[in-house]
Amino acid sequence: MNHPCFDERAHYRVGRIHLPVAPLCNMRCRYCGVGCSDDAPGATRKIMRPQESISAIKRAVAKDPRIRIVGIAGPGDPLANPQTFETVALVQNHFPQLQTCLCTNGLLLPNEIHRLHRLGVDYITVTVNAFTTRTAKKIYRWISLGGKKSKDFGLLLRNQQLGVRLAHKLGITVKINTVLIPRINEHEIEDIAQWASSYAYIMNIMPLIPLGEFKRRKRPSCAQMDRARLAVSKHIRLLTCCKQCRADAVGVPGELIYHRDKPFADRADRIISTRSCDKRCLI
Repeated sequence: MNHPCFDERAHYRVGRIHLPVAPLCNMRCRYCGVGCSDDAPGATRKIMRPQESISAIKRAVAKDPRIRIVGIAGPGDPLANPQTFETVALVQNHFPQLQTCLCTNGLLLPNEIHRLHRLGVDYITVTVNAFTTRTAKKIYRWISLGGKKSKDFGLLLRNQQLGVRLAHKLGITVKINTVLIPRINEHEIEDIAQWASSYAYIMNIMPLIPLGEFKRRKRPSCAQMDRARLAVSKHIRLLTCCKQCRADAVGVPGELIYHRDKPFADRADRIISTRSCDKRCLI
C-alpha cells in the first residue's frame, strides 16, 4: 500500500496534498465546530476552485516529489459538492501518475460510487461512528438529502454499509475512520470493526476533539484509546499514526511537526488566505 493514511510505513515516506474544494456538508455532527479551530480536522484557510487545484498540485510536487496522493477531505463532505468530481477529473487528466482519494461520511456513497470508479478514484475513507441508530442519534443532529433535513439515521447507516460494500466490490481500497467518543460509542467500536473487516483494508480510531455541542466533553484517555484499538485489532488492520489532518494539508504526514500540519498556506506560496474553516451545511 502506497498511501500514508493507509500504511504506517508509507506514512513516513509518501506525501499527500489535500485540496479544499468541497465546502458543503450534508449532515451535522455534534462534535463538529463549524467555524472551527485551526487544529480541527477539515479546517482550511480558503475554499479552492477546481482549476486552482492544478496549479497548487504543480507547486506542491515541485517542492516535494514524494507527493503521490491527491486527496479531497473537505471541509464539507466531498460527495455533496460537484466541485469534487470536476477536480478529480482534472487531476486524472493533468497528473495521471498521482493517485486520488477522498473522505466521506458515506451518506451519498451508494449514489456516487460508480461515478467515482469511472473517474479512477483509488482510495476512499468512510467515517462510521455508530453501528446502531440509537447511538447515531447521540452523535448526529441531522442529515440532509435532496435539500431536506432528516433524522433518518438508519438510512445513513444503511448507505454507509452499502457504499463500503460496493466500493470493495469495485476494487477501491477502503479505510474506516471512527471517532471515539467516550460514553457514547465506545461499546460499538468492535461491532464496527467486525463488520468493516469484510470490506475495508484498514481502520483508524481517532480521539474526539471537543468542539461544537461536544466542546465540554473530555477527550478519550490513553487507556480508552488502547482498549478500543485492541478490540479493533482483533478483526482488521489498525492505523495508529493518524494526524487528523486539515482539509488543506500537504507533505509527508510522518515528517510534519504538527501544529496540525503547518497549514498548506505556509508550504505552497500562500495560495490559501485567512479563514480557519469554511464548511457550510446544506439545509
